[in-house]
Amino acid sequence: MHLVSASFKREAFAVVLVLLLGAAVCLAAAADSSARPANPRWVTVVPDGSYGVDRPARGEYIVFTVRNRKVRDLNLQIQVTCQASDTPYSEQRFFTAGAVAPQGRTIPANGKLILNWQERGNGRLGQVHVELKFFGPHDLANIGVIVPEERTPETGPDDALESCDGVGSLPFRRGFELRNLPLPPPGL
Repeated sequence: MHLVSASFKREAFAVVLVLLLGAAVCLAAAADSSARPANPRWVTVVPDGSYGVDRPARGEYIVFTVRNRKVRDLNLQIQVTCQASDTPYSEQRFFTAGAVAPQGRTIPANGKLILNWQERGNGRLGQVHVELKFFGPHDLANIGVIVPEERTPETGPDDALESCDGVGSLPFRRGFELRNLPLPPPGL
């Protein structure tokens, strides 16, 4: 039996045809995807309104408003653990912030807004980190505060200094209004 050798012209034509069809499909897909977001499931809808949560048992709260995807009027209070340099014991205190919080920051399309600022709260100068996550029924505010030891002109070389830190996660909800901001318990 005698076999016929394959035609290289036919194989070359088939390869060129497959390459042209693949290029046309890629161009069509690229033109179609430019009209839509790259990943539509990560576009988060954040309605206007007031948001917040109050945890009176712990003395913690966060409250803010959203208008046109911008966060405004942010106020919070969180427990921090403070350690004085002259004692081995730590104590629970509160850190209240929001007076100088960044205002009007736009919530990104993925629904996660990160804010960082420095503020004096309850007499302590602290670094505040707030991460607001808008994920529908699971909206969450992650808060972190670090208060390093602060030496002022009034403190002497032998005076005890205090450092504090605290973190917390507060699940917030839309439609929340905090009429009277709670005060920390006496002595804290």
